[in-house]
Amino acid sequence: MARRRQHALLLLSAIVASLVAGSSAGVYHIVGAGKGWRMPPNRTYYDEWTRTRQISIGDKLMFLYRSGVHNIVEVPTRALFDACSMRNITSRYQNGPTIIELTEPGERFYFCGVGEHCEVGQKLAINVLLVAPPQPDTQSSAAAEVARRGAGLLGLAAACLALVPALLMLA
Repeated sequence: MARRRQHALLLLSAIVASLVAGSSAGVYHIVGAGKGWRMPPNRTYYDEWTRTRQISIGDKLMFLYRSGVHNIVEVPTRALFDACSMRNITSRYQNGPTIIELTEPGERFYFCGVGEHCEVGQKLAINVLLVAPPQPDTQSSAAAEVARRGAGLLGLAAACLALVPALLMLA
């Protein structure tokens, strides 16, 4: 048990270090929030998660999952995504956790290719925006950017703390 906790803490440390190192470019989105990338409680879980986010170029998707239990398959079209088709795969990631930087605008389609995980709803469709939508600006743009980054780091720290129990379960 102590060894599992050491592995979980090491994983958490690596995640936090990678986030802090690149925290000035884009926003980190922890896919599935506290649940991470796993079998969802219902078929619409990841759709509901996506609706609460605005994702743009430079942002990063963080998929928290255990290697060998889940993976990430990216396909180029909605039809392949809807069918959970393993034909014409754009990318495949097998070693969790995985961080994917979004470098182009447009729709992106991801699902878990293990067993029937996709068919029960472990799938994510997003639309990557060219630029982040404008925020109501009552401050100068420089001050607003500093505030946005500070709030992002605070949210990131809170998310990492909330993930400690989940990471302990992964180990």
